[in-house]
Amino acid sequence: MVIRWIVATLGLALAALLASITFVIAWADIPPRLIPLSLLVSNFGLYLLPVGLLGLGISAILLQQRNARVLRIVGKLVGIVCVIAMIAACFPLVASWREAHRRGAELSVLDYLTGGSNSGKPMESMSTTYATVDGTNLLLDPKLPSRAAESPRPAVVWVHGGGWSEGDRGEAPRWHKWLNDKGYAVFAIEYRLAPPPRWNQAPGDVKCAVGWVKQHAREFGVDPERVMLAGGSAGGNLALLGGYADDRVPPSCPVGDTSVRAVAAFYPPADLALGYRDSGDPEYARKALRDYIGGTPEEFPDRYAAASPITYVRPGVPPTLLLHGTRDHIVAYAQSALLAEKLKTAGVQHDLLPIPYGDHVYDFSWGDWGTQISRQVFARFLDRHFPAA
Repeated sequence: MVIRWIVATLGLALAALLASITFVIAWADIPPRLIPLSLLVSNFGLYLLPVGLLGLGISAILLQQRNARVLRIVGKLVGIVCVIAMIAACFPLVASWREAHRRGAELSVLDYLTGGSNSGKPMESMSTTYATVDGTNLLLDPKLPSRAAESPRPAVVWVHGGGWSEGDRGEAPRWHKWLNDKGYAVFAIEYRLAPPPRWNQAPGDVKCAVGWVKQHAREFGVDPERVMLAGGSAGGNLALLGGYADDRVPPSCPVGDTSVRAVAAFYPPADLALGYRDSGDPEYARKALRDYIGGTPEEFPDRYAAASPITYVRPGVPPTLLLHGTRDHIVAYAQSALLAEKLKTAGVQHDLLPIPYGDHVYDFSWGDWGTQISRQVFARFLDRHFPAA
């Protein structure tokens, strides 16, 4: 009897978890404390189906006639919740496969199960100082394709995220290798972090890095005329600024040309004042922005505008790829949608990929449906606007 009560307790705990996840799937506007469950749905949603089956197994055990009435009631409750949760789990699954079909992307269950994590650490053995600004050494890790190239390669300068206050050049190593395998040299860079406010320094560090790569192109077998920027979250914001911003945002070191041919931004804050007002986790977002900008939008409207890529949209900015989860609770999907509309009005070539039910940093799970779609859409963007050959 004790074992059955333990099973019932386990079943109730599982039912509570699945009920919370069902709520997260059904409602986009969730309390910040439930955001970890949204990330679970975003990155590991397929696993909800076997978890639901486990719950149904527990339900079947508790529903046996020889059990006490209260145990059978618990079994019914657990079974009902598990069935509803499994149905709910199918919505992100179906939405992802529909988006894949719309994009002509192929999805693999094997890749989903074996993809692993897209996180890493800096490669200290290859780290290089690209500038020293105000006593701070700014580092980058050059990552080159393993196969030899008959002609200079194109280069991707990758900018890490972390709310402008944390993170390092070791972020997103699977994207770096993926680009290397396609023939691109990757330069994963760091920049000065907040606090103190870096709104007028970090974008200049990114431009400095681009200029450094162009100056040292021959050393790495890179074509200085073929450089693009990419990054996620705060790194996506800085990549866009590095590609869009005019002379009002100068490089932080003495370099020449800092122009780029294209930009790819994952879930980027495009309008920082909007991000301050509209975030699923306002406490985190507002602290990050106050640390980076130095205050609120009411206190420093000019700073917020200067640090927002949307300010610099105009005809002639580089072709842009935006990738954003529709359930992003840190940087709302509306930010990329608004930027895409501005780019359309300006006649800039661009593509916006909405990742169904994807939350922030969805691509940190390398096998996730959204990441699989992103790889194929990113590859086509590169072929169209920034080919390796």
